[in-house]
Amino acid sequence: MKTIEVCLSPALYEFHSNTEEYIVVIVDVLRATTSFCAAFDSGVEIIIPVQGLDELLEYKNKGYYTAAEREGEKVDFADFGNSPSVFLKSSLIGKQLAYSTTNGTKAVELAKRNGNIAAAAFVNLQAMSHWLSVQQKNIVILCSGWKNTFCLEDSLCAGALVEALEMSGKFSPMCDAAVASFTLWQNSKTNLAEVVKEANHFQRLLKLGLHDDLRHSFRLNCSNAIPVWNGKGFVDNSERVKAFG
Repeated sequence: MKTIEVCLSPALYEFHSNTEEYIVVIVDVLRATTSFCAAFDSGVEIIIPVQGLDELLEYKNKGYYTAAEREGEKVDFADFGNSPSVFLKSSLIGKQLAYSTTNGTKAVELAKRNGNIAAAAFVNLQAMSHWLSVQQKNIVILCSGWKNTFCLEDSLCAGALVEALEMSGKFSPMCDAAVASFTLWQNSKTNLAEVVKEANHFQRLLKLGLHDDLRHSFRLNCSNAIPVWNGKGFVDNSERVKAFG
C-alpha cells in the first residue's frame, strides 16, 4: 500500500519522511491551483511558474501571456491576475502562460527538485484523486499556506484529498498532519462554506471584492483538469487519462 504524507506549510517540506519515489501534490486553494485548473479549462497549453517579477517580465517580452499577483492583487504589467473567475471568462486556447504568485509558485519551486509534481484544489479533487490512484507512487501533499504559515483552506483540501485517496483502497496516511487534515475535513465538509469564511486569506480576498473567485474556489469537482509538471511547466493530463484510462 502506498503512503500519504501532508506538509501543512512550505516551511515543513524539507522535513517530510518519504524516501521512495513520490508525487508532490501542490495545494493552493486561494488561488493558484484553482486558477491553474480554470486556465486549463479555458484552453491554456502550458503554465510556467516563475518566482520573481523580473523573470516574469522577461517572459512577457518574449511574447508569453503572463499572470501575477502580490498580496492578492494583480501585478500591473501582467495580462492576468490570479483569478480563476477571470480565466473562465477568457479564451486561451493554445496559449502559453507564465505565472507568479505570492505562495503557490514558491511551493512549486520547492517541489521541482523531486520532479513528480501535480496541482490540486477543491475544483479538481475527483479528477486528481483518480489520476493519483493509478500512478502507483507515494504522495506528499504540500500546502502552499500563507507566507510559510498554516492556512485553513489548503489544509481542508489536503484532508479531502486524503479521504479520496484512502477510499481507493490503495493509500494510507503516514503522518499526524495527514490524520489531522483528514479529521479537519471530516468535521467541516458538511458546512464548508461557513468554515472557510473564518480563514484569514478568505477575509483578505473578501476585502478586495473577489467574491466570484471565492465562490468558485470552494466548488467541488467542477473541473476535470489534471495539472502535471512536465519539466518546464504544468500541462493538463486530462486528455491522456481519457485516452488511456
